[in-house]
Amino acid sequence: MLLVLDEQSGFIELSDSWDFACVVAGSVIADLALAYRIDTDLEKLRVIDPNPTGDPMLDETLSEMVAEEKVFNTQYWIEKNTRRTERVVEELLDRLVENDILQYEIGGFWELSSSVASSRSYESAEGASLQEAKSRILNVVLNDEIPTPRDVLLISLLHSCQFMKLLLTEEDYEEKLERIELLAGADLIGQSIASSIQQTTLLPRPRAHIGMATIPKVKWRDLLREKGFHRGNLPLGLCGVHKKFGPVIQTPLKFGKSRAILLTGPEVNRWVNKYGRLYLRTRDYINDFAGVFGAARVMPGMDGAEHYRLRKSLRAAYSRNALIQLLPEMCELIRKSLPSWNNNEAHVAAEKFCNYMSVQVSNLFMGVDCASYVDDLLAYKDRALTVHVQKALPKWSLGTPKMKRAKKLVPKLLNAIKSAHTPALREGKPVDIADAYMELHRQDQQFMPETDLAFPFAAGLVASLYMGNALAFAMYNMIKHPDVYERVAAEGEALFADGRVPDAKELDGDKVDVTRRVFLESERLYPVIPVQLRTVMNRCIVAGVELEPQTLVMIGHTGTHYMEEYFENPLEFDIDRFLPGREEHLQPSVYVPYGLGTHHCLGHRYLELQAIVNLLFFAYHFDLELVPKNYKMRINPLSNLSPSKKMKIRVAKVKHPIPTV
Repeated sequence: MLLVLDEQSGFIELSDSWDFACVVAGSVIADLALAYRIDTDLEKLRVIDPNPTGDPMLDETLSEMVAEEKVFNTQYWIEKNTRRTERVVEELLDRLVENDILQYEIGGFWELSSSVASSRSYESAEGASLQEAKSRILNVVLNDEIPTPRDVLLISLLHSCQFMKLLLTEEDYEEKLERIELLAGADLIGQSIASSIQQTTLLPRPRAHIGMATIPKVKWRDLLREKGFHRGNLPLGLCGVHKKFGPVIQTPLKFGKSRAILLTGPEVNRWVNKYGRLYLRTRDYINDFAGVFGAARVMPGMDGAEHYRLRKSLRAAYSRNALIQLLPEMCELIRKSLPSWNNNEAHVAAEKFCNYMSVQVSNLFMGVDCASYVDDLLAYKDRALTVHVQKALPKWSLGTPKMKRAKKLVPKLLNAIKSAHTPALREGKPVDIADAYMELHRQDQQFMPETDLAFPFAAGLVASLYMGNALAFAMYNMIKHPDVYERVAAEGEALFADGRVPDAKELDGDKVDVTRRVFLESERLYPVIPVQLRTVMNRCIVAGVELEPQTLVMIGHTGTHYMEEYFENPLEFDIDRFLPGREEHLQPSVYVPYGLGTHHCLGHRYLELQAIVNLLFFAYHFDLELVPKNYKMRINPLSNLSPSKKMKIRVAKVKHPIPTV
């Protein structure tokens, strides 16, 4: 498994291919041979010791061989065992993580643990120190070191499916091909397995379209019958569509000239998480939008190795720990902003929360305060999304006088950030997200050119829009459930009374348990980004349906949030569903408010902590009420989910005065 890990992209290479399945199946047989349980030649495979090895992965295959009365060749057992590939790979990866050899990052990325990456060695199950597999094999091939029997088998397996080309440069492969072939043929068992794999992988595979299901075509009237869509609640509507029509449908929705295929349900979510990177790309819908800000390559539009490199470079800046370092500054910003709520006005919730969060985001993300012009920048961003992503407005609508004035604010923002992030001004300060981008630009100006800096900073302001809407939804749920509101207020008092700033440990575990569950449940009911757009780049089969290259797909991943088979009473606000014993959100691929696959939100733990702290402050200092008090949630689904402008909030009572900052 370590041999097919691409350390540049963070992916397990060819993990959904027939060749890879054959290699995995061959590896199981090779391990049985090394354990002296079987003997094999080019014609037959025989069991020589039926006793279990103690390894469940091997013993399942061994027990089948023992029970089989007929004698088959190695190719038969390889083909039969390919059906277990997914299970074997998952078990192997779990073991490697458990033994601190591999690390997993949400989104399907893998990397060697820091200890293995630095030493290129790890401890075996028997306690012996072993050289990391890739380094070991390269030394055998390139430096003529003497191989172990296991190394010979590995080289045979890799060479049988051309995987050695993944480990070596083209020049090294050509130069060492003779030695590779010599090593691959040095062991009879390895030769037998390799020969069987070659024969199996050369067999013609059935054409994918034979027996494939047809894609149901859904009309506008079918969509409009869903109550969720009437209310603007896209996840609820997606759930209803999935229940009636299945996981793959052709919609009447058009993005430009293309009709979108809608993918929904847990089966789809699992597929996107595991295999989406092989078949789907993001750049088609984001590139024109990024170009509005002068950028050629941006994280939401990247795929493959460069996307992994950028995420890895920025991971620390978007982490929960990064916000912990900024906690005193965030508390100060909150205490300065809260008085603006206590003016006897009924505020439009979405608008007020977004403006409120723009102050925090611009200061914490980028070290500047651009609240005075953030509204114009966000209006420009919304218009650009509508034109270039939703294709709902003509391009000339970005050229109106108002939009032209807003566009001029983009370089103004970039210059303000640059001015605030000189080495002298940043000395001794915690690293923020702008620091991370500027440092990446200084290190590699080709990978992160100056022209690509404006987009992530403008996108940072867009985060205030998402955060503001998420807070508005959470506050609605708290006001509607006064008992929950009081429990959150009690947690806030314990942490922030009398101008306190809690330490990092106090923001973990039981002390913010209720508030955390409030936010998690709010994100289930009202995920701010309910769908993702992708383009099919390689022919694939999803939920029994074949999709052609260039197909536009809309992944309705959050439709699972309302499926009653996974969430008890899914229409109800119930924070207890996250308690130990229920933990409904931990069911695979059903609680997905932060997206799927390689583009899973990098800063979701940062976002979660920021939301929790803000909810605690509001509940401790204020009793908030809805205007009118009997207001029921209506949602604006355009661009992202946000509460309707009819939802208003005001301060009914100041419970605890806000300390002067």
